[in-house]
Amino acid sequence: MNDDDKTISRGGMIQKLALAPIAIGALVALRAEADAAASVDQKTAAYQTHPSGSKKCSGCSLFIPAKTNPMKSPGTCKLVKGSIQPNGYCKFFSAKAH
Repeated sequence: MNDDDKTISRGGMIQKLALAPIAIGALVALRAEADAAASVDQKTAAYQTHPSGSKKCSGCSLFIPAKTNPMKSPGTCKLVKGSIQPNGYCKFFSAKAH
């Protein structure tokens, strides 16, 4: 590989710089969409911190577990706002496909 292969052209640099705000904007929009997705408050969802029989949030397709200690630490939900316990339950329970 020679030095010419490592050189970035002015046009190439301008193109990369022009695309950066678009990429950043897309990431911001995705984050805003994720935040807006959890749109139901816990009271409306009839959320409770304990399971209903064998139905619990950790077994729900809408549950997003915590990254650390996922079976004990609160996670989030794609639908219900706020902190969600893995052993919790709400009326929107939807079993994960196995």
